[in-house]
Amino acid sequence: MIRVIPVLILLFYACIEDIKKREIEDWVWIVMIAIGLLFGVYDYSQNITYRPLAENITLIKIIALFIIVYIAILILERSSFQENIKETPYIFAFLGISIIMFFAPNPFNVIFQNMSVTFIFIFFITFFGLMGGGDGKALIALSSLFFGTEKTLPIFSISIFDNSLILVIFLPLAIFFYNVLKKSKFEDIEGQKLAKIRAYFTGYPICIAHLSDKTFPLVFREDGKLKLRSALGTIEYDVDKYTEEISPYTERIWITPGLPFLIPITLGFITAYFYGDLLFKLLFYLF
Repeated sequence: MIRVIPVLILLFYACIEDIKKREIEDWVWIVMIAIGLLFGVYDYSQNITYRPLAENITLIKIIALFIIVYIAILILERSSFQENIKETPYIFAFLGISIIMFFAPNPFNVIFQNMSVTFIFIFFITFFGLMGGGDGKALIALSSLFFGTEKTLPIFSISIFDNSLILVIFLPLAIFFYNVLKKSKFEDIEGQKLAKIRAYFTGYPICIAHLSDKTFPLVFREDGKLKLRSALGTIEYDVDKYTEEISPYTERIWITPGLPFLIPITLGFITAYFYGDLLFKLLFYLF
């Protein structure tokens, strides 16, 4: 339980930074991994061990297969080859250290087994655009501290990911109740009822002076009128140009915050630790 406290502090701090800046400095995850290694030292001194994910030779084969696939992706993705190749030395260094640490005493071998397998899982998740790189770093850092239990999958970080996907559907409900409590209105903005209902679940009104590139406007001007757009998807726009165009017509607009995935990850971690893997339990209940 004691290792949960510093992790929650770091996660809450990271969520606040992600909301404000949409960027989290790497020191947060480095500190979290350092805490995991310190707990590893304590566990080793107390002769506390953990169950390895698999035999070392099996995991080395998985990493070797990943490296082959990774090199193939580099070759096939020629358009972004120069950008991706910059990360390659760090990836190989991390995996190389992981393989060496597989032969370290328990629990250090288990820590690096979890981190390396989580890294491979995160790589493919981010490759297909299902998660940002910063969110992936959070899961890798968490994998250095927490391992699978009878309530979760063998890789605890994957259970966190499962939970975050399920819990993310509750965020629109939180936004809706916020608008209800604030009695949010569509002043000077036209829109069909369906668009307004959708906006109530996915956005909220703010003063246009507070608009930033961390939020996405749901209001646009057409035929001299302000109208409501769909809240689905991201919107590319220039903040200054948009403000100059819209501000003469209204002081308040509706925006969608584009909430960072780190918030569901934090909630997913809490539920995984105290309750278990929600998806695993749901499938067990259904079948």
